Amino acid sequence: MVIKDIEQFINQIKSVLSCKIVADENGSIQEIHILSDTKRSPKQVSRDVQSGLISRFGLDIDHKKISIAQIDEKVAENKDFRLKLKTIEFSTLGTKVFIKVILEKDEEVFEGEISGINTVSNSQRLLGTAALKAVEKFLGTEDNFILEDIKTIELAGREVVVSAVTFVTNNYEKLLSGCAFVNRDKKEAVVKATLDAINRSIIRHYSGN
Repeated sequence: MVIKDIEQFINQIKSVLSCKIVADENGSIQEIHILSDTKRSPKQVSRDVQSGLISRFGLDIDHKKISIAQIDEKVAENKDFRLKLKTIEFSTLGTKVFIKVILEKDEEVFEGEISGINTVSNSQRLLGTAALKAVEKFLGTEDNFILEDIKTIELAGREVVVSAVTFVTNNYEKLLSGCAFVNRDKKEAVVKATLDAINRSIIRHYSGN
């Protein structure tokens, strides 16, 4: 039994876009990560995977080992997830800050909005979180990303913003990281560092590249 054969089989199941299997040193399946469209529910896809593996390979896989993330059909047709920063709107009122991050992909825009207490560190976290909300608008998902931390370091005599983002789906978590040099605008660097984590990692994870 070859893991790649199982992945190819799962990829043929209705609504499945891609599949990545994690096995231990003995070849025993520990995790199955699936990216699917939104035409069918995650439970339906999971049941088809379980029944298919039993009938084809004699494998009885616990549903807890199967994690499924979904994206809408329009996004599924184009697996280039790279989003560009279009605009950052940043305003304050008293002790509060209001932030809107607008991302762009093929002339279509996706907005993420948030507000909170206006401190330097919190404003940076809010900027990253607003960017992640815009990413989720693009993906057609909710509550899949958590901004864990934002730091500024010095590298080669320049400021660099480093972000840490957790990607969550079902019972699976993956910590992603991104960075961006600070040029004229640190707010822009915060958003770009957050996007760097998402753009470089999410499709690579599911495609197995």
